[in-house]
Amino acid sequence: MESFFTLVSALKGQQRQMDAVSNNLANINTPAFKADQVLFKEYYNEFMGQDLESEEEKFAHQEFISPFDRGGASYVMPDHVSPSMARGTFKQTGNPYDLAIQSDGFFVVNSPMGPRYTRNGQFLRNAQGFLVTNTGDQVMGTKGPIKITGKEFSVGKDGSVMVDNKEVDTLQIVNFQEPDRLTKMGKSYWIPGSDRQKPIEMKEMNIEQGVIEGSNVDSVQELVKMINVNRSYEASQKILRSLDDLDEKAISIARI
Repeated sequence: MESFFTLVSALKGQQRQMDAVSNNLANINTPAFKADQVLFKEYYNEFMGQDLESEEEKFAHQEFISPFDRGGASYVMPDHVSPSMARGTFKQTGNPYDLAIQSDGFFVVNSPMGPRYTRNGQFLRNAQGFLVTNTGDQVMGTKGPIKITGKEFSVGKDGSVMVDNKEVDTLQIVNFQEPDRLTKMGKSYWIPGSDRQKPIEMKEMNIEQGVIEGSNVDSVQELVKMINVNRSYEASQKILRSLDDLDEKAISIARI
C-alpha cells in the first residue's frame, strides 16, 4: 500500500512541474519574466501514527500519505518554486519611457497593496505627469513618485532622472540577498518571500533608456523539460497499473 501512495506523490510532483513548464512557455514574450523551476524534497514517514506537529507534516499527510501507512515510507513533495534570476535578452525600442536594468536590482513601484518590486521597465507617463507602470502604479525615485513636468525626459546610467536637462530625482533601485526566494505576485511584481528579506539600496547600477528586458525563458529547454516530465508521468502510471494488476491477482488467490 505504501508504494501506491509513494507513486501518487510522484505523479502530483510531476503535475506541479508540468504546470511550471507550461507557465514558463506561456510567458515567453512577457517583459522581464523569470522562468520557474519546482524544487522537490523527500519526506520520510518514519513512524505509524506520528504526531503531526509541523505544517509540512500536515500537508504531506493530507496530500499524499495513506491512512493505512505503517511508517518507514518515503514520499516526494514540493519544497518551493525557485525562479531563475538570470537576465533576459535586451531589446531596443526607442521609447524614452522604456527602461532596463542591465545590472542586478529591481525598480520600486508604489501599488495599492504597498511597495512592489519589478524588472519590467515598460513604463509610461500618465495624465498627471507621473511615471507609471502599464497598470497605473507609480514608479518610485529616492524622493518619492517620479513626476515629469517638462517635455524632455531622460535617464542616465546611474539612474538619474532629467527633465528639460535638469536633474529632478534618481530612480530607486533595490536588491535582495536571496532574489531567488522572492515571491511572484503577478503583473511582473515581486515581494519578499519572508520578513527576513529586506530591500537593499543599490549604490551602483546600469540603467538603459529606450530598452526593455525580455523573458529569460529558453523555449527549447522548456520543451525538453515538458517531454521528460511527460515520459516520467507515463512511466509512473504504468507502474501504478502494474501494482493494481498485482492487487487483483492477490485478491483472486485469496478468494480461492
